[in-house]
Amino acid sequence: MTQLILDRRNVLRTGGAALFLALSGGMLRAANSAGRPLPEGDAYAPWSLWSDPSIRNTPMALVAAGVIAANPHDTQPWLFAVTEDSIEIYADTSRHLGAMDPYIREMHLGLGCAIENMLTAAGPNGYVAELEVAPGSLVDLTERSRPILAARLRLTRIAGAAPDPRYAAIPARHTNRYAYDLARDPPQDWREFTRALGADGEIKIFLFDAASPQRQLFDESVVEATEAIIADKPMIADSDRWFRASSREIDAHRDGPTLDAAGLSTFTLIFAHLFSVSPETAQRAWLDQTRNVQLATAPVAGLIAVRDRYDRPSAIEAGRIWQRLHLDATLRGIALQPLNQPIEMIDRERQTGAGSAWARRVAGLTGEDWQATFAFRAGYSPTKASASPRRRLGDVVRS
Repeated sequence: MTQLILDRRNVLRTGGAALFLALSGGMLRAANSAGRPLPEGDAYAPWSLWSDPSIRNTPMALVAAGVIAANPHDTQPWLFAVTEDSIEIYADTSRHLGAMDPYIREMHLGLGCAIENMLTAAGPNGYVAELEVAPGSLVDLTERSRPILAARLRLTRIAGAAPDPRYAAIPARHTNRYAYDLARDPPQDWREFTRALGADGEIKIFLFDAASPQRQLFDESVVEATEAIIADKPMIADSDRWFRASSREIDAHRDGPTLDAAGLSTFTLIFAHLFSVSPETAQRAWLDQTRNVQLATAPVAGLIAVRDRYDRPSAIEAGRIWQRLHLDATLRGIALQPLNQPIEMIDRERQTGAGSAWARRVAGLTGEDWQATFAFRAGYSPTKASASPRRRLGDVVRS
């Protein structure tokens, strides 16, 4: 593996590829081959950096695609070690969600999403990428003091570019938390594509239509899990600490849920920007939005299930499936949103030794042979979703 070195120009470079990190203004930033920092701009600029000419056809283009993937609470829990022929993907445990994700299961889902974006970007940037995933159980993964290697991409150059239709969807994919059109169902070919993603025997996707009895059980589980999270002080505190209420906080942190991406009505959004809102009020609004808007208007809900939700490779693979599903939905104009509260309660129940009531409840939707690890809704929304903040490449590339 090529060693990273610091030369007289204060430029950190890897191998023979045009990949650089430069010290600019006391901050490590991604740079082009001349050592000039890339135009990363404000907290939303990385959504356009993925195709910047300065990094096109280099491994850094894959990283730039990875950092705009879906991830839990916009924690962006990843770090990358880049050389000219490999990219290592690390779980950044400093960005842990605490009681909301005690086994860093959701963190690994997010890593899977980033990996899927990177694999999607490989061909169009002239690479074949081979994925290696770290084995083991999340239950045994108790390390929280340092980054943990989760996967590695081995890169091989190819002549020309291999097009992938999902590549163009990477910067257009955003979580849509607005109301959907209940009267407009996603088409049958989308349902068939979705179910086919889980046809390998290790992943299965369950879909629930609005009028089905199972859908009622799904909706009740999401609402009651949301109530349980709000009532659990450590859980809701670990969730709330990531919320960015102002542009100043967004610029400072470049992560976390924001008001503009919360799916609020125009009036509510203006009010929230003008007046400070107590945590209790925000939590009630989250519950109301979940029950009365997000579930009430969704024509389809679903679960991504695996054989063992605490198997590391399975968690990463489920994240890849979600990202692939979301990229395809973006091309079709279909909106998606995670609704993972019931599965977060399964993790919390296990962590605290409070039994397995939530696990049994969710198993009622999947059967005993499958374990749900991701819940979502799908439909068409008349309102376009907003982007979420993203950190600089220099913040996520390991030196």
